[in-house]
Amino acid sequence: MSRYYRIKMQDMKTKTPRHYFLTIIVLFMSVVAVPVSRTGSLQQNTKNIPAQAAPTIGSCPLFPSNNYWNTPVNTLPVNSLSTAWVNSIGATRHFHMDFGSGTWDGGPIGIPFNIVSGSSTTKSYVNFYYPNESDSGPYPLLANPKIEYGSDHHILTVDTDDCKLYEIYDAEKINGQWDAGSGAIWDLNSNALRPYGWTSADAAGLPILPGLVRYEEVAAGAINHALRFTVNCSADYYLWPARHIAPSGSCANPVPFGARFRLKANYDISGFSPQAQIILQAMKTYGIVNADNGSPWFVSGAPDENWDNDVLHELDILSGSNFEAVETADLMPWIFSDVPDSYWAWNFVERLYAAGITGGCGVSPRRYCPEGIVTRAQMAVFLERGIHGSSYNPPTVGGSTGFGDVDSTYWAGAWIKQLAGEGITGGCGSGIYCPDSPVTRAQMAIFLLRSKHGASYSPPAVGGSTGFGDVQPTYWASAWIKQLVLEGITAGCGSGNYCPESPVTRAQMAVFLVRTFNLP
Repeated sequence: MSRYYRIKMQDMKTKTPRHYFLTIIVLFMSVVAVPVSRTGSLQQNTKNIPAQAAPTIGSCPLFPSNNYWNTPVNTLPVNSLSTAWVNSIGATRHFHMDFGSGTWDGGPIGIPFNIVSGSSTTKSYVNFYYPNESDSGPYPLLANPKIEYGSDHHILTVDTDDCKLYEIYDAEKINGQWDAGSGAIWDLNSNALRPYGWTSADAAGLPILPGLVRYEEVAAGAINHALRFTVNCSADYYLWPARHIAPSGSCANPVPFGARFRLKANYDISGFSPQAQIILQAMKTYGIVNADNGSPWFVSGAPDENWDNDVLHELDILSGSNFEAVETADLMPWIFSDVPDSYWAWNFVERLYAAGITGGCGVSPRRYCPEGIVTRAQMAVFLERGIHGSSYNPPTVGGSTGFGDVDSTYWAGAWIKQLAGEGITGGCGSGIYCPDSPVTRAQMAIFLLRSKHGASYSPPAVGGSTGFGDVQPTYWASAWIKQLVLEGITAGCGSGNYCPESPVTRAQMAVFLVRTFNLP
């Protein structure tokens, strides 16, 4: 499970995503704990999961074939919280296909959609009561569009002229003016998501239409996308690609929006009717996505008079215990699950990985632990790989590292001895190295410049000012800090300060290394 970090200003301007970030426990692991896997791309999935042909709607794709909704999950690992989440929704609760033919309580069953030509359809602006998280439009709306019957009153419209999807929540026309809760416009040729923290026409900030079961797909013989479903106990955080929270219900382990489940592979579907089997196979291959609050295990679809409701009721036998939650971190278009593209140092972390300097701090999912503190032992590995390349391994340590506090069997002993042998460090004093102590930003200035220019390098005299309010010219590392800035390796920690005594984080280290060694 991946949750996002609070962003801090460190060595460059931050991004400011519009949602609340949740902290996670940072695991402090050595930089060599995870094997490095070289890659030539900075934005790629870590698993090569083949996508099928993209679903279509009218003359448009229903998002690209590699879109989250259209990507199979049958080979992905089970999420560690699978049992807890299934129990929270209800392991013994049965499924319900929340769509069909005919009417229920006076209206069509399901979420309908409209297909229009925008050039011949009136476009209207909508008064939203969540305007700050809605796309302003205008929206192509028929005079009497198909609208979801019931409380949510969704209007889904595909404009085939520009292949855009327009979705509105809680729509109502009063005296010729459309009012609604929220609205979202989606480019069906793009994988772009909502801004962080924004809702859409759905509570999760996701599009609705790509998750609906549509009769024409079943009639054609295959559903090549995930399905939308609802829960009655949602969490106060979300998983990618969801963008919004709306906590609801009370249970031991609330389920985040964006959580994806699949019908277990060993579930026998051979005894079901052919059309039911198509839906069940989609649940196995593509899974179901938690997208909104509602009745537990209710699967969404579009109403159609061709549905055989008796066939749909065959699926009532499904229960939560037949499903498992999927670990979807590998579907994210960034390398480390805890460093999304909103994170201030995202580009630098991914460049560091692509250069083979680090493999991160953990796997399943792959993590970088950006807020973890860099120790002097870890620094030795980082610097030596930066100097000599990703494939470098130091000579064996031999009988002694040269430092009284670093045994020859210490995991980074050879790296530390090599760093000292190259004159980059003399230790922390009195014949010791202090391998588990954090590296300060002042110390790092010296280490980086010596690594870049050689052991004999000394920076120019500091002069009358370092350029930082918290680093006086008489400070022991002032000249090194000033030179580090002049070479474009750092801009400080913000507000005109350098924070010389602060420890270096793994995110900061990524920036330092990429800039020092000019990593691609």
